[in-house]
Amino acid sequence: MLHLLASRRRAKAEIAKVELADIEPLARECVEVFRKKLGLVLDLDDGNAAAEKLDAAFRDRTKLKGAFAKDGFYWYFVKPVGAALGELLRQHARHEWQKLPGKAPHMEIMLQDGSSEAYPFDKVMQQATTGDAGDLIAYVEFARALDQGKDKV
Repeated sequence: MLHLLASRRRAKAEIAKVELADIEPLARECVEVFRKKLGLVLDLDDGNAAAEKLDAAFRDRTKLKGAFAKDGFYWYFVKPVGAALGELLRQHARHEWQKLPGKAPHMEIMLQDGSSEAYPFDKVMQQATTGDAGDLIAYVEFARALDQGKDKV
């Protein structure tokens, strides 16, 4: 249990170091690892299929984490998978990446009466520990619904 908590703390510290310029290379890394190590074609231009494949990959969390593990950092997968999830929101739901000093990048969408934020890196961590099948698909669908309804609110 202590190892899990320490590992998650390290993952949170690592994602806080991610800069906006890192997002695209991390998302590409996710696509490549899915292809080379998981045997899946993850096409971020196809939002529905990509969300389904990301979601399905969490059914075998050990395999997913192992495919991305680097230098004993089991939670490394949070960085590329979180970047890919965020890129889905950017490409298909007009969310924009934002970065505050010392914090993980997050997404923002402007609404008629304010804004809404999404935290794809945190969502990946949550999915890895307590997420259910379909949660990532719903996450992307909700982001799209915000985008589609923002001018109607």
